[in-house]
Amino acid sequence: MKRYILALFIVIFSSQVWAAEGQFEHLVLSKAPVDHFDIESIKRGAKFFATTCMSCHTLKYLRYDKLAQEQGVIYDKMPLNVTKWPNDITPPDLSLEASVRGVDWIYTYLHSFYNDPSRPSGINNLLVPNTGMSNILGPYYGEQELVNDPGANGVYSHTIEWYGYLNLVHEGSMTPQDYDQLTIDITNFLAYASEPYYIDQHHIGWWVLGFLLIFTTMMYFLKKEYWKDVKKKD
Repeated sequence: MKRYILALFIVIFSSQVWAAEGQFEHLVLSKAPVDHFDIESIKRGAKFFATTCMSCHTLKYLRYDKLAQEQGVIYDKMPLNVTKWPNDITPPDLSLEASVRGVDWIYTYLHSFYNDPSRPSGINNLLVPNTGMSNILGPYYGEQELVNDPGANGVYSHTIEWYGYLNLVHEGSMTPQDYDQLTIDITNFLAYASEPYYIDQHHIGWWVLGFLLIFTTMMYFLKKEYWKDVKKKD
């Protein structure tokens, strides 16, 4: 319990620093096709996190996980001791990001970057305006531009997802389909990082339900046996 309370505080505090403003409340979150049982997707997401995301982000609470370590997510290689970051914005730890914000939020965030010359990094994000994240994903998805300004004329839509506001100007090293799969893998991995024992708990849950079913059946017949003697005495 102490682990989750501490991590929740860290994620919320660091995320507030990471974004200068709050979410665009009008933006509809896209449904993330997360599959907790797709181990290959989780491994691909872990490998990408280790080679790309881990240059800034940490996963402090996934320290002893074998699956993550096999893909390169090693505690000793995380930027834990970095004290100076660009623009004095410390990237948040993502150990419990999926639990705190939800997988739909992460999936939407990864899709919502667009060119913004007014920002130091040259990009902005629909979901997190004035995000401090660098353009590390740009080479993969390419360049997107804002074509439908949210809140123009003070009118917000509550039915439009990220792709209704952005237009792909240039493809990056990945096709839109490949980049979408990448975002699914990353989201899958972060969901796994938040609940690394989900599959084990799921399997144990079925055993518990089976035990309760057998136990309830035994108690039912035991009750009948006891009440049979009581009725005979009456």
